[in-house]
Parts: sequence; C-alpha cells; structure tokens
Amino acid sequence: MTTSVLVTGCTGNQGGSVVERLLESDADFDVRGLTRDASSERARELSNRGVTMVEGDLNDRELLAPHVADVDAVFAVTNFWTVGYEQQVQQGKNVAAVAAEEGVDQFVLSGVGSHEKETGVPHFDSAWEIDQHAQDLDLPLTVLQPVFFFQNLEAFAEDVVEDGQIALPLEEGVSLQMIDTDDVGRAAAVAFENREEFVGERVELAGDEKTLAETAEVLSEVTGRDVEPVHVPVEDAYDSFGEEFTVMCEWFNEVGYSADIPALEDRFGFAFTDLESYLRENGWEDKEGMASVPGWVKAMQ
Repeated sequence: MTTSVLVTGCTGNQGGSVVERLLESDADFDVRGLTRDASSERARELSNRGVTMVEGDLNDRELLAPHVADVDAVFAVTNFWTVGYEQQVQQGKNVAAVAAEEGVDQFVLSGVGSHEKETGVPHFDSAWEIDQHAQDLDLPLTVLQPVFFFQNLEAFAEDVVEDGQIALPLEEGVSLQMIDTDDVGRAAAVAFENREEFVGERVELAGDEKTLAETAEVLSEVTGRDVEPVHVPVEDAYDSFGEEFTVMCEWFNEVGYSADIPALEDRFGFAFTDLESYLRENGWEDKEGMASVPGWVKAMQ
C-alpha cells in the first residue's frame, strides 16, 4: 500500500532530509514536496529524483488545502529564523488547520527539544504554540523535537580553522545535546513507516551530548588542530551572538535538553550520529571555512 506524504520545507535542511529518507525507504511512499517556486534549482533536482513538487504557501490556507487533501500524511516544519515568531506560529497553525480539515491520517510536526516546557526561549515557545494548536485540533499527531543541530557548528568553522578556538556562551561543565538534521529525516521516515506506533507520541531527538571542552577535544582530533574552548560570558554574548541565541544558551546553562539518547536507537532502529562521525562525514578533517550559513546567523545579518 502506498502512503502519500506532503513534506513542507522540502528544499531546506530538515524537510530535505525527510524527503531523502522517504525516497530511500523500503516502504512505498509517494513523496510530495511543497515549495513556493517549483522552478527553483533545488525543486527541479527533487522533481528529477521522483518527488512530486507542488506550489503552495504556508501563509495561505487556500493554496495549501488542495495539496493536503491529496495526501495521507504531512510533515510540517516551520522556520523561526527566517520569518520570526508571529509568522512562524501562523504558518504552523495554518498547515495544522488544513490537515485537520482534510482529515490526514498522520501529522508529523517538527518542533524543538523541550519546547513543551516553560523555557522562556522565543523559538521554543513558538513551536509549543503550534504544537498546542495541533493538539486542540485533535490531529493524529506525532511530535519530533530535535535539539541543537550539529550544523550550527558551521558558524564557528573559521574560528576553529584560523584561531584554534570554539567560543560559545556555555558555562564550564555544561553539557549540550546535539543532533544531525539528517537524523531528523531518518526518525520522521520511521514514524511514517510505523504510523500506529508513533501517532500520539512526542520524542526528543539527540545524537550526542558534549561540554564545550569535550566538543573542542573532538574538533582537535578530527581537524588535527589544537582547538581550545572559550566560555563567553552571557553578558558579553548579546552583541556577538544576538539576543535569541544568547537567551537559548542561558537556558542551556540553567536547564538544558533531556533526550534519552541511549533509548532512541531501540525506539527508531538506527544509531543516531555522534559528533565525531558528523564532523568526519561533513568535511571537517579538511575544513577551510563555513560550508553553509546557519539560520540563526542569517537572522543576524
């Protein structure tokens, strides 16, 4: 039996990973990719790989409705860093409302680790607003909550390469859970493959947990450079990291994520990527600078 899945954000990191993993799945998926511009280079690449690209806009429920009506399931991801709090929440509510109206069999929402807690971090709170709205609509809901992405380390690549340091507003001894965006795609594919097991579930996703000093050690080993950790005082971080990122790091220092990393492999049937593996698989052994610009960095520019 074929399951049709509409993937929002299909040309981005998370949505793109979901598309890749659904295409590779042994299960039979008909993958649809929602995009604002089906003529873009990335959209054409996905189309050539067998993804049915459809044009729509998360801001417009009328444009979303026919595409959602045509599928069994939806993967929903929104981006705080590109649209801001209010628009992100509205976009998430739009796609959830349309999914409820059209009666999808599964709605997989990608949020943020610990977003259901009172963190005081705006982009966690916005994800929780969307999550609560989806619950109120009584959707067949699966919530995936990835923690800090390994991909965010790209922002520090030049510091690692040129200065031999990694600087973050993390206190000494504070562990930070991290994950590869590709593992979000793998987890989503498993959730779609095992709908009955995952509807009604929320899972915090992480692949590794390291202090800043431990992260520097791994970076040193992989890059062959002597990388030192720099614990930036929070009060000094607002100018260089921006308010949103700094507030998040304050929460890391005080509370932090709580994914049960050892249990995830049993639950999803694959080993989540650790930091060293991620770095080696993504060119850090010969790193020269940023390979991509993380969303939080773009938001500051």
